[in-house]
Amino acid sequence: MSRTTAAIAASATVFALLLAGCGDDTSTTTAATSTSAAAAAQVDSGKAGMFVVSYRNAFPKLAEGRDDAAIGGLLTQTCGDIKAGKAEADVVAGVVKNAKNGATAPTTEEAQAIYQMAKLMC
Repeated sequence: MSRTTAAIAASATVFALLLAGCGDDTSTTTAATSTSAAAAAQVDSGKAGMFVVSYRNAFPKLAEGRDDAAIGGLLTQTCGDIKAGKAEADVVAGVVKNAKNGATAPTTEEAQAIYQMAKLMC
């Protein structure tokens, strides 16, 4: 139960940080478009950092022994699945598979919380 509460708290923190980072961007620059799925799944490094910190705080057993790049890879993979138009249930199932750490796997509720955090970052 406390892991679910931690996941909710992490999601709320990420959401608050995203809102705080939103500002009036009046520049007219546009990002170059790419047709590759890998380029489409790239996530801003600041957002990836927020995801890693939130993930480590909310899911310490899943994060144990994993470096930041591995946790960031989970975000990149999840964002790629979301942007590819996969169904939420399929993306959550992928999160369960990709977030597994040895014998420790996320519950469906934890995977759903990870999905929600990732969705905000994509």
